[in-house]
Amino acid sequence: MPIINRSDTTTDEAYPGVPRSQLISADQDAQSLSLAHLDVAAGATIGTHIHPNTEEAMVIVDGELEAVLGDEKIAVQTGDTVLAPAGVKHGFVNRSSAKASLLAIFPTTDVQRVPVE
Repeated sequence: MPIINRSDTTTDEAYPGVPRSQLISADQDAQSLSLAHLDVAAGATIGTHIHPNTEEAMVIVDGELEAVLGDEKIAVQTGDTVLAPAGVKHGFVNRSSAKASLLAIFPTTDVQRVPVE
């Protein structure tokens, strides 16, 4: 059973002010799961996008965010989960003065992301 230490993972900037650590992916020999940890700085935005091939579950680990899901804007906080069906636009805005973080979970290693307005 692999143990993945976050300090050993690849981190990139998914969006300005939003570092993403890829915890589980095909790089760790996962067959059908992707998991990323994202920190969302105060004032930062995860731009609206869709995943045409898969749904995504986003678990708010810490803080408060405004979630965009379809045509709705919803306040979410620590412990809440947002489920975006395949093809439904979603994103987040951190309107608070503190960092927030979330886990992005996909039931595939083939994650396709398409930006939308």
